[in-house]
Parts: sequence; structure tokens; C-alpha cells
Amino acid sequence: MIVAAASYFALTAAVRAVLFFTVAFLVHVLVPHQSAVHVVSALSPLSCDTMEIVSLTRFPVKGLGPSLLDSVHIQGSGETFPDDRRFALLKKVNVDKFDSANPEWLFKGNFLCAFTAPELMARYECEYRIIEAGGSSSDEERGSSGTHNVRCRQSYGAPWDDVDGPSKRNTNTKIQRLLTVWERDENGKSQKASSSPVLGPVDLATDLGKEETGAFFSQKIGEDVVCVTAKQAQSKVSDSRSITAHNHQFGNTSSGVKANGNTRTVHIINAETVRQFSDAIGIPLNPSRFRPNVVVSSLEPWAEFDMIGKTLVLEQNGSSNDDNESSELLTLDIVSKTVRCEGVGIDPDDAQTGVLPIPSLLTEHFPERGPYLGVYAIVRTGGTLRLGDRLQCRELLKQA
Repeated sequence: MIVAAASYFALTAAVRAVLFFTVAFLVHVLVPHQSAVHVVSALSPLSCDTMEIVSLTRFPVKGLGPSLLDSVHIQGSGETFPDDRRFALLKKVNVDKFDSANPEWLFKGNFLCAFTAPELMARYECEYRIIEAGGSSSDEERGSSGTHNVRCRQSYGAPWDDVDGPSKRNTNTKIQRLLTVWERDENGKSQKASSSPVLGPVDLATDLGKEETGAFFSQKIGEDVVCVTAKQAQSKVSDSRSITAHNHQFGNTSSGVKANGNTRTVHIINAETVRQFSDAIGIPLNPSRFRPNVVVSSLEPWAEFDMIGKTLVLEQNGSSNDDNESSELLTLDIVSKTVRCEGVGIDPDDAQTGVLPIPSLLTEHFPERGPYLGVYAIVRTGGTLRLGDRLQCRELLKQA
């Protein structure tokens, strides 16, 4: 009986193998060539060194929600997304740790943010715009009037958001940094379209705007917090123009400080890594919950970890940036992995998933990776990133 059973299972395996290759042959012969190409394209292997940009995001206030961008211009070396984490809600008991004239990196536990109050911060969604005071029809077209929820199509930190490029208007024009906040309903659903904002728009470029923001969140958390930003120096762009520099970022990592003494970094998430993590825990996860500046796809899961110590070079129009003299060369040096904390345990855009212990889940399902997901980069040379652009990984380029 044992021999018969063994023969049966052996025969079954053989039959299965024959059926598999027979079906594969019939598909190859009978499926039209165009369909076959489509199937192959859908199942084509992911790349180990080239990726496509599928999301661009900035977080103007540390801990609050994102501002989605179709493109972003980074002025130059060592900078980051314009106004990304430019402001923060510092707990008043820690105010002596922050010197606006000489800011240093501070651990996130000093702030009201997604790390210290994840449930509270997930209740709010915000909108942020950099505009010229007074406005115009062109301002309205690019989503910088009132509280309408319009995606900012281009972000130039020079110093206002502008569709058509950096403004050439009077350098004395007043710049407003407008924050508007809504509270989600009890199910975490957006109320932007159906309710008035609970805060704003307030101008964070003014002391009054920062005071209103601090007072609002102090009341919500039951603890005094102050909205802070670094004292920004004026940076000369040309003989006729100067900008308010974004020279300090309230980021979660000290990687930039360790690499070049700079707090400003760019956070990159690989969508394929998130997808594999989602499959492992059986819960769909949105890459946005990890608060990235850039989400890339078409890259092997976890391949971003192999890029630490290497350089990402922007490709446009099918060729690498440095082969195209007519476009700006943007390069990013990958400096470290992103250690995950409980602050990403809640996805504000998907409250149904509840609170997830992301660090322990990563360690449980991917022990060789530890509690890490994502990488940090520092900007080597500036330029413009757009949705659909591709980045290519290379060995660390030598400084010119």
C-alpha cells in the first residue's frame, strides 16, 4: 500500500508537470502576439537600480498631513523640498532646547507629532500654500486662494509656489505661508468638501499665525505647545532677487547632520517594499503612511537598502540628466535606512486598518531587515522632480 501510495503521488506530480507545460505551450501558440506582449510587460522583472517616481509630497508642519505635488524644484546642494517640515509644534517644556537663530536637530519626542500623539494628529488633515499676498487670477488657477482643495502643481522654493516657474515680480512682495486644518469625522473620513476648517487659513509666515496654530493644538492636546521655525536668512538668487532660505528641517533623522552637518534630507519609500510587507501581514498598506517625500516603484523590494552609499541620478526623456546639457542635473546621495517608530502605526487616510505595531511587524516578518523601511537621501545637486520621472542608481559620484 505504501508503494502504491508513493507511485500515486509520483504519478500525480508528473501529470501536474505535463499539464503545466502543455498549458504554457498552448498559451504561447494560441494567444495573439499583442496580448502576449501585454502579459510579459505586466510580469516583467523589477529593476535593481532604476525606479519611477509615483508620488511627491511635502509636510510643511512636522506631524501634520501632507501637501501633494506634481513636481518640485530643489534649489541646490544640501536643500530639500521647499518648506518640508519647516514648522513644528514644540512642547513648551522643551522650548529652551530650541534656538531659532542657531537651530540644531532635536529628537521627535520633544514635539507634538505623530510619534508622541499619533491618534490626535491622525484626526486632522491640512492644506498648505506658499503665495504672494494680494493674489490674482493666476494664483486662483494654481490653487492659492481661499481654502479650496487644489493640488499645488509646482513648488519652487524661491520662495513661493508657482506653476510657471520662479516669480519675477517685485522682491518686496509679501509672501504668505497659509495653513488650513480640517478635522476628520469619527470614521477618519475627510470633511474638506463638506465642512468648514477648524483652523485657518493662518499665515505661518507671521507671529500671529504661529501663535494661533500653537494655541489650537495646545487646547486639543491639553498641553502647551508653540509653533516654531528657524530664523530664516535671506539668500541671494540674483542681483534683483533674494529669497527666504529654508535652512532647517524638523526631520526625524539625524542622518543629514551626521553626513554633512545639515538637518535637511529627502525621505524615499519603495512602493514594492511596502507591497511585500503588506502581503506578509495580510493588510493593505499605503506608502503614504510612512510620510515620504518621494515614493518610487518598479524597483525590487528592499533594493533601496543596497543603494546606501550610492547616488541617484535623475533621468528625463529617456536619457540620464547628466547626458542632457539642456536640463538641470539633480542627484541624491543615499545616506541611511529609515528606522520605523510607532508614529506610522495609524494611517490617517485608512482608519479601518486601526493601529498597527509597524516596527514589531517588520521585525517579525523580515528579521533580516530589522525595524527599517525606507531610506534617507541628501541633495547633492538641485533640479526639478516630476511625477513619472525616473531615477537611476550609480556608484557614489565624486564631488567636482
